[in-house]
Amino acid sequence: MRAAQTGRATPASIVFALPATDPLRVWQALQTLAPGECFYWEQAERQISLVSAGAALSIQARGQERFTAAAQVWRRLREEAIVEYAADLPPDMASAEHGPVLVGGFSFDPQRPRTPLWQDFPDGLLILPRLLFSQHADRATLTFSCLIYTTDNLDNLTKAIREEIARFSELMSRSHAFPVPASPVTPHYAVRDVWPVPAWKELVGRAVSSIRQGAYAKIVLARQAEITNGVFDLAQTLQNLRQSYPNACVFAFQRGERTFIGATPERLVYAREGKLHTAALAGSAPRGASAEEDRRLGSELLHSPKNRGEHEIVIAMLRDSLAHLCSRVWVADTPELLRLKNIQHLQTAIVGELLPGRTLLEALHTLHPTPAVGGTPTDAALSFIREHENLERGWYAGPLGWIDLHGNGEFVVALRSALLEKQRAMLFAGCGIVKDSDPEAEYAESCLKLQVILRSLAGEE
Repeated sequence: MRAAQTGRATPASIVFALPATDPLRVWQALQTLAPGECFYWEQAERQISLVSAGAALSIQARGQERFTAAAQVWRRLREEAIVEYAADLPPDMASAEHGPVLVGGFSFDPQRPRTPLWQDFPDGLLILPRLLFSQHADRATLTFSCLIYTTDNLDNLTKAIREEIARFSELMSRSHAFPVPASPVTPHYAVRDVWPVPAWKELVGRAVSSIRQGAYAKIVLARQAEITNGVFDLAQTLQNLRQSYPNACVFAFQRGERTFIGATPERLVYAREGKLHTAALAGSAPRGASAEEDRRLGSELLHSPKNRGEHEIVIAMLRDSLAHLCSRVWVADTPELLRLKNIQHLQTAIVGELLPGRTLLEALHTLHPTPAVGGTPTDAALSFIREHENLERGWYAGPLGWIDLHGNGEFVVALRSALLEKQRAMLFAGCGIVKDSDPEAEYAESCLKLQVILRSLAGEE
């Protein structure tokens, strides 16, 4: 056995075929089977979903080198892991799209002093799930993973696996399909700003002054709002998010009694067959009340010197960052509009061809934080944020996603999100501040961004 050869427990996975189903039904089943350690990821527009529960293996990393440390463990896992495919699995499904993955996330800034708010979410965390549901279009699998020790009885282990999968199947038969009829009484939550609004606007003005004096090109400032009287249904909130934002990535990461949940429009990086795909996303405007107004607002955004300047900063940083990882980098000629329900953004596609031996996790180290969530110059902007922002971002605006044993995977920037704990929710939103920023307009933009998660928590469309 591999465990006897290495002297360490061996990660082992077996992959079974499943009928395609609604990933929210899987979430409901896994919430019962393994509460407190669940992951949800869905990109409805691309027909991709991952839902997991439990942890066969957890990788925690701290400090500035958290990406590098995670990459080292991932490489060892890739070399030692054993993956088997069930006999009834179609041959074309025994591929990189189906099988074990590591799911997890990373904090925005590990140098920020920690508070109890994010105590269950370390600087870096990757988990090999015990149970993983993976669905691509109409093809679905269930992957069971565990650590095998030299002292394990394989017959007993096989029996335990069968029992756990039988329990999962039983729970799936009980979980109901979505959409669920809305509650006749829509909750209206009392929301308060954790930091007073006038103080936040004053900080925006201070940042603008520093930028105009040449200290920075851009600074991204976040706001934090709190709900203290909430009754939150995780599955229903995920349903509201995916219905309202089908072209966003809807996610949830549950750790103990806390759940980090949201719908982000921003991909940090996607790796597939040796290529890295990313996009510059910066510059925002509201949606119009009519088709004519919407077109006008979109055109103004595309031609706004303030927003185009902010967008070009992000493009330049991403292109320069990928140059260290890739042999070639392609940038789309012009930005396009990414239209969400109540806000629209400028977006430019960027693709790089990975150099041999380079990985997705190394790309996280290079790309995070982008100017879209930190600022530029990066170190100077982060220093300003640490000194003045007056909140702990935790995993907000950090990378969240997955990587498989082949190096394929995807991480998004965890925006439009909230951290839930019992009846309490912390909501986060940020704005890119440049020399032409107006504090009142930036506050209005942040309110639009907060509405994404607030309306979904409250059951509104």
